[in-house]
Amino acid sequence: MLMFGYGPEPLGNPTTEITSWAAGVTADELSTRFTGWDLLDVTPGTNSVPTFWFTLRRSTSATT
Repeated sequence: MLMFGYGPEPLGNPTTEITSWAAGVTADELSTRFTGWDLLDVTPGTNSVPTFWFTLRRSTSATT
């Protein structure tokens, strides 16, 4: 599964234009929320705000 998400706002970021994404999502949160999936890769996006592409694969030990 390929997931695109906003990351947490960097500490000390003076930009206050967009605040709704400030909490964002972290790799640790995805690992917790998507049990049965392995987080394979986290690639930063190229947007002006923190974004990431998360690559997950269903765990081989997961049951369907």
